[in-house]
Amino acid sequence: MTEPIPAGSRVTAIRGPVIVTTELARQLRLFVEALGHRVIADEALSAAQVTAIFGLRDRRARAVLLETPGTRIGAWLVEFDPAEQTVIRVGGVGYACDALKMIDFFTPDRPAAVARLKACGFEFVSEGADVDLPDGGRFIEAHLRGPDGVMVAVIESLNLPIGQFVSITDRLFSEMQSSSGPVGDFEPVRAFYEDVLGVSMGLRYEFESDSFSKMVGTTGTTRIRANNYGRVVEDVMLGIIHYGLPAGSFQSLRERARPPNRGLVGVRLDVTGLDALLARCAAAEVDVRVGPSTPGCAALGSGRSAVVLAPHGVWHWLVEN
Repeated sequence: MTEPIPAGSRVTAIRGPVIVTTELARQLRLFVEALGHRVIADEALSAAQVTAIFGLRDRRARAVLLETPGTRIGAWLVEFDPAEQTVIRVGGVGYACDALKMIDFFTPDRPAAVARLKACGFEFVSEGADVDLPDGGRFIEAHLRGPDGVMVAVIESLNLPIGQFVSITDRLFSEMQSSSGPVGDFEPVRAFYEDVLGVSMGLRYEFESDSFSKMVGTTGTTRIRANNYGRVVEDVMLGIIHYGLPAGSFQSLRERARPPNRGLVGVRLDVTGLDALLARCAAAEVDVRVGPSTPGCAALGSGRSAVVLAPHGVWHWLVEN
């Protein structure tokens, strides 16, 4: 049984996803021109920094930190040199598990949001799938196919104020509300967040939807189950999703979902008590993929950071503050 989380050792914020790209110009067009992020830092990472941050050797990188104005939430785009052409989630769509898939944004005007993204040259898998939750919440989701196999969801709330989910409510796009992906085995991932890292579950939902199932690509209507971890408004929540499909009917991307491969490789979390958290991970047999170091870059700050590999293969940069 996992011991209680010490008060001085915890996750204090979830900042956003880490995306490996060979399409940096298109990623910047998506996040900056279309979604309204701003560039906080655009820096060169030395081979020593790349080793300290990613555990990779003989590569350099360009790293661009983005944030939504008025928040500290945003994506970290990393372009390696030499680059790797392997895409984690080819085409972005589908229900393959054990890799991040989606970044969610809310909008007060879905048709205008879709039009903005189309004008910037991006393709939609679906412009509207119904999501009706048991608690009465009603939403419409549009799914966009982004660069490097990254998917973006644009969510319109039909009967709830979007301020219940995000802090930016007066622009066409909110800040990132969550970053999520399907999992093959729900329980180990739940235990990783709740029992090892001590991240509380902010939202839980289950629903069935013909239009959503078709958008995902399943052959029949599936029952979607999801837990979202983190503070509902303040964090980029981390979503784990099970599509209700039987074991063996979906592909696991776990071995491919790692840098330098292209796509959503992980997330950045601010923490206190890094050594104690790493000890908890080791005790729970969670892989500490990159040990603590002080790489000195904008996205990780001036303190120490380390990488742990969650049971569903997602890299978590724990950044001590």
